[in-house]
Amino acid sequence: MPVEDRFNPCATAARRTLLLGAGAMGIAVIAGCGDDGKPGAGAAPGGSSAPAAPATTGGNPFDDSTGSGGGGGPQVPSNALIATGEVPVGGGVIVKDTVLVIQPAKGQFKAYDAACPHEGAIVDPPFDGNQVIQCPRHNSKFKVSDGSWVSGPAPRGLKGIRVEVRSGYVVRA
Repeated sequence: MPVEDRFNPCATAARRTLLLGAGAMGIAVIAGCGDDGKPGAGAAPGGSSAPAAPATTGGNPFDDSTGSGGGGGPQVPSNALIATGEVPVGGGVIVKDTVLVIQPAKGQFKAYDAACPHEGAIVDPPFDGNQVIQCPRHNSKFKVSDGSWVSGPAPRGLKGIRVEVRSGYVVRA
């Protein structure tokens, strides 16, 4: 019985491009909201100019090389992969270009090596409760529940990565 394949090989690349573009746009907008150094632009009540506040790192805590966890927010565990709120229920996210983190049910997290064992292509995350992880290159399929092989040219299933939730983040266990 043939199975309808709704896979769109361009979807992942297009989604990543859209997200990167949206992030860059947000940075540009935020940068435009700062004090431009003109007289009166940062004036305190009463007409005197207040000194500019020191810059903070803020932004994505995973990009903070100081290990401080970002702009004064909660401490990000050193082995954190992603914030739990960033992984959709019934879906998944590719993290650090090598790890697939999924949330098959609310509060339940699993992770797999995102490289397909056939030729190393990065698999597509499941979405909308789909129970199959699919490789875009040669259509190998794997079970969301345990990463095991379902079909296609891959010689085996996806390698599991032990994870747990700590301080609101999915971390390597």
